[in-house]
Amino acid sequence: MNRKILIALIALTIAGLGYILLFSKAPENLSSEPSRESSGNTEASPFGGHVHALAVNGETGDLFLGARPVYRSTDGGLNWEPIPIPKIEPRANITSITIDPKNPQIMYATGHGIAVAKSTDGGNTWETQKEGLGGVSTEAFTIDANDSSKLYAWVLGDGVYRSENGGESWGRVDDGPKDQEIRTLASVNLSTGMGGIWLYAGTDAGALKSPDCFCGWDKLPNEGLPSGRIYSISADNKNLGTVFAGLRDGVYKTTDEGKNWQHITDLP
Repeated sequence: MNRKILIALIALTIAGLGYILLFSKAPENLSSEPSRESSGNTEASPFGGHVHALAVNGETGDLFLGARPVYRSTDGGLNWEPIPIPKIEPRANITSITIDPKNPQIMYATGHGIAVAKSTDGGNTWETQKEGLGGVSTEAFTIDANDSSKLYAWVLGDGVYRSENGGESWGRVDDGPKDQEIRTLASVNLSTGMGGIWLYAGTDAGALKSPDCFCGWDKLPNEGLPSGRIYSISADNKNLGTVFAGLRDGVYKTTDEGKNWQHITDLP
């Protein structure tokens, strides 16, 4: 994935802002009427709720935005259209949108009241894939860096689930970090020395990692990374050891597997 796109994705998926940073005004084909979720010092979202996810199709250039529900733009964000997506609960909202890097026609969306939804036609149609999942509120999701049929999802309050068949079925593989909810996941293509690779997780207490055999979670050294919630984490698997993290005050980058971090982007 292009590094500039990667940085932009992290900056735009920071959930705590409550509005999308890409726009200085509401998109032309969406109402700018205040929503119930607006506050005194935050502009109301025209997407029906907080924007939690943004993804770019590297082949078509289409943008996909996750709020309530999923929206797509084919003109660089000037206009957006809602895309129907199956909801298990009426007030469902999106927490992540992920595009298969090996086949951009395959996409996944997760969320509260969504479980996992999959599209095989570039986001036009979606179906729920929750067989074996322990709940319908999924907070984090990632595709294995080496095998795109292997998926990981964090079910809120329950644990980490893995699918080895592209989401058709799931099995619980780990409790997750002790006393922590996982907010974001990334598959990092670095050898664990045990025949597998790493999963990095963003939590309210910082960045952690676990081998994909789930032999335990370790907090990264995180020098230079502020304490507090990590909203988004992404790995540049073409430049091994490079990982980006999105926090409330901007984007941070490490090139040494999480030992040291540099603040590279300030948010307005």
